[in-house]
Amino acid sequence: MALHSYHIFMFPFQWEHDRCRDKPFNERFDLNKVHVDNDSMWENLPVPKNDQYETELYNEKNFFYKFVHNVLYDTGKTGNPIIRHFERKETYNGELTFKIGVKAGKENIYNLKIKSIGIDLFSTGTGILIFYLENHLYNNIVDVKRINQFGRRVFPPYMVDGTGVAGTKTGELADYIAIDGLSGEPSRYFEDFNQFTALDIYKPARFIKSLIEDLDKTILPEPVVDDRMFTMCWFFDNETSELIKSDTSYEEYAISNDWHEYLYIDSNGSTCQNKKMQKKLLEDHTYARWQKEGTLYGITRYSFIAISNEGWFAQNVLLTHFRTMYVRMVELVLVQRASTLKFSSEVTMLSSLSDKDPQRLADNIGKFYQAYIRFVNQVYFREITAQEQGIELYEMLQISLHMKDQVKDLDEEIGELHNYAALLDDKRQNQNLSLLTKIGALFIAPSLIASYFGMNILQINGNNPVAFSQIWVFGSFIVLSGLILWLTKTPNKTIVNWLYALIALILLATFLLPFLLPLMIK
Repeated sequence: MALHSYHIFMFPFQWEHDRCRDKPFNERFDLNKVHVDNDSMWENLPVPKNDQYETELYNEKNFFYKFVHNVLYDTGKTGNPIIRHFERKETYNGELTFKIGVKAGKENIYNLKIKSIGIDLFSTGTGILIFYLENHLYNNIVDVKRINQFGRRVFPPYMVDGTGVAGTKTGELADYIAIDGLSGEPSRYFEDFNQFTALDIYKPARFIKSLIEDLDKTILPEPVVDDRMFTMCWFFDNETSELIKSDTSYEEYAISNDWHEYLYIDSNGSTCQNKKMQKKLLEDHTYARWQKEGTLYGITRYSFIAISNEGWFAQNVLLTHFRTMYVRMVELVLVQRASTLKFSSEVTMLSSLSDKDPQRLADNIGKFYQAYIRFVNQVYFREITAQEQGIELYEMLQISLHMKDQVKDLDEEIGELHNYAALLDDKRQNQNLSLLTKIGALFIAPSLIASYFGMNILQINGNNPVAFSQIWVFGSFIVLSGLILWLTKTPNKTIVNWLYALIALILLATFLLPFLLPLMIK
């Protein structure tokens, strides 16, 4: 059966272990703590399961610089990995279908063959859930656009007053999305969005939540961007490919509503109603290097799409590059984007914490700063390949997702937070020195008194000689220790006032002790 289009939906999310919420940043996202049950339908796959994927992995790795491999590929080793890669077992064992029911415009049920489902978890507290889908049934660009538009939704983008989700389904939302053929209760992989209420903010669809829960129930996912998955799509169409080849017809097609709708995932007409603006957007986000071959690429914040002829080379070579090398490229930029948002959220959280325990707060900030340095050195790269087309597409992706500005702003935020941690550490050290100074000042009076009395000996019960200076110093130490502990644990006290009162108490006790001690002995 002919392949008409290939669709890849990528769900970037933030995650953390439910049992590690109060831990420092690096402990909360330790990939070695991800627990997959022996009977789970997910498996950790650092090494491909068949010869075809093994060959494709070899070609992928040769496409990217070697220093990028640590963030793109699971090595299978413990220690401190950046990524762990998991795949769903059923995709190798049986036929799975990704179903999209649509009511908007005209009623359809789109059935796409699932080639693979994968989850990549990263030590930055982010992850990517990826669906690889083949379309063998629908050869019309209208249907391809509808598959992209409605298949990418993970929760309702809005609700209509009076009708709620039902109103949303007449425009932007699928009637339902379901995955058929997975092990387990089918209802867990079915979402009709009818249970969503105004309180379900950023709640992912049931089928997404269930898939991640199947991997590890303690992982709490949260969408990174909004209600949409990132969409990659390759459409095979000879007629459109011929239009692209011709310079005259290309100039017209490259700024047309048809290309804009496909590129920006609009199935119900172009969302840009200004020709001048639309032309600029399309010029900025279209990659026309292979125009003469009838192949056109486009990249936006939400999509990476391509269109070509239906020939063997396009379906067996170009598509392979698209679903392997370019998927890894998109995934890397999505992880960079998700990580900057995660780090920015962490900065907000840390800066709002109380500084009553400055040492602990400074330690947490220090560990967070180490995680950020690791991100800069091992996740965020300015260049990832020596291949000319790869360099150009990667740059377009980073520009489309505003990565340079995001990282620059984040660098400033974390730099300020790191300076704040340094101030907290200096403040703690100064407080310790100040306390030691005050304690030393308190012992000046006992030392003077002891030197005044000298080593005079008192007879206790006529038998046991005790040096008065020893009694005084020991007693003063006990009293001082108790009072200092009490003062430091009691809020809203002025330490200087209490110190003055304590010195006065010590002086008074000094003069009373010689008179009280004989009475106490008797």
